[in-house]
Amino acid sequence: MCSSENPLIGVIGGVGPYAGLDFFRNILNNTIIARDQDHLSTVLISCPALIPDRTEYLLENEQENPAFGMFECARRLEAIGVKYASVACNTAHSKRIFDPFTAMVREKLPNLEIVNMLETCTAQVKKTMPGLRRIGYLATKGTYASGVYHEYFREDEGFSLMEPEFQGRERIHEAIYSKEFGIKVHSDPVQAKARSILLYETFKLLDRGAEAVILGCTELPLAVNPHDFLAPIFDPGKLAARRLVGLVAPEKLRQD
Repeated sequence: MCSSENPLIGVIGGVGPYAGLDFFRNILNNTIIARDQDHLSTVLISCPALIPDRTEYLLENEQENPAFGMFECARRLEAIGVKYASVACNTAHSKRIFDPFTAMVREKLPNLEIVNMLETCTAQVKKTMPGLRRIGYLATKGTYASGVYHEYFREDEGFSLMEPEFQGRERIHEAIYSKEFGIKVHSDPVQAKARSILLYETFKLLDRGAEAVILGCTELPLAVNPHDFLAPIFDPGKLAARRLVGLVAPEKLRQD
């Protein structure tokens, strides 16, 4: 166990593995440090074999709810003293997965607090860009099918979420899952074809009138650099990582 004056941070990774690594990198990049010892004690658990594919479950091609594997990872984190943790997967925040997961955590792991990535993203958008209404988002088929982002960016609060057209959603799925060039198979480096698809679909949403775009899959920031766009591009993983840093050591949180 790490010795630290600050509470121990946990990252439930493996969903996918490189997305968890990128989440951990965001914790490092958003912490003010002058030496190694200034970094926050963090545990990344990556057990992909425990957690079935979230999209396949939401599309009813997979029977086992990923919530149980996520809970097992959370249990292991809590056992070594983690106080705050987040799941490094947008699709896992669908109510069909996230609600039973957090219910098990509340019942059996009372000392562990789960930071909700999408809730954090919504709060940040409302805080920093209160006039923002037309928001595009790139995501997996499972995320689109579950409507999870509509649960957070609600129409009755004035938000209008824009999805790519059907063919665009198919191309995004290929950019993530293709065994030939998809990010899940080719994460480091990301293949040029996957990157070009995602850049094209992002620009297309902006051309259709989106005022900002959310990278609604934790693999996407591996391929899309927000600095390549004039419009705001939100990375929910980065925002959740910043939230974790702010919870355990607010004085060490870098200005974004």
